[in-house]
Amino acid sequence: MLFRSWLKLARHANAMADRLAAGLAESGYPPVWPVEANLVFIVLPKSIEARLKAAGARYYVRSSDSLPRGERLDPDRCLIRLVASFATREQEVDRFIETVARA
Repeated sequence: MLFRSWLKLARHANAMADRLAAGLAESGYPPVWPVEANLVFIVLPKSIEARLKAAGARYYVRSSDSLPRGERLDPDRCLIRLVASFATREQEVDRFIETVARA
């Protein structure tokens, strides 16, 4: 029984990450790497990143050293890591995507 509960929660987190990745890609910000679990990495202009922070979004800014093939970011862009969890709601994902899309 416990395994099924854990698996259900993990599937939800992964589905929210997929929803987030799809919505961001539609807004012109596709994931840097394929989404294989509950993590989404994207590159955004710093102006959008500032808007997200002002709206209360929480995520992790990463070093561009981890980009594929040694790519470097322009000074006005940043790499962020988004983490979906068992508690992530569709409305939160949609609000994040809407905030990014208002560019």
